[in-house]
Amino acid sequence: MLIINSRLSLKKIIYLALGLFILIGCSQTPNKTAGDDHDDHDHAATNTELTLNNGNKWKADSTTNHNVVNLKTIADNFRIKPFPSATDYQLVGGDLIAGVNTLIRDCKMSGPDHDALHHWLEPVLKEINDLKDSKDTTSARATFESLDKRIDDYHKFFE
Repeated sequence: MLIINSRLSLKKIIYLALGLFILIGCSQTPNKTAGDDHDDHDHAATNTELTLNNGNKWKADSTTNHNVVNLKTIADNFRIKPFPSATDYQLVGGDLIAGVNTLIRDCKMSGPDHDALHHWLEPVLKEINDLKDSKDTTSARATFESLDKRIDDYHKFFE
């Protein structure tokens, strides 16, 4: 049983868990999970902004593309909800986290294309967490709109 220092907030725990998913979640080995003790390639997190690959889109595998389409579907279905509450935004944040967890679990990409995926995914994860932590509809709406655009931007950078 893991005992967590009471000074750690739930938000910090979520960020820590998501950071671990980012750092060790993707792999090129089937059936590997985020809890595995090792990884086949480096996942050093960076804050570099995503750019095209010498003017071309990065190559993503079909599974990753499918999982991003699922994220977009979650966002599209939520966008048509009339007058969402802060709680509604928090709930869709949970749905998006589940979708990202599937994307990470199923990831088999490697190399520079994989690194580029992380550059796209890191700010998406941050905004999902912000959405889950939102307390009012005004900030939640702004976060959701930004997150929705980031999900759309995936297809500007990946094929």
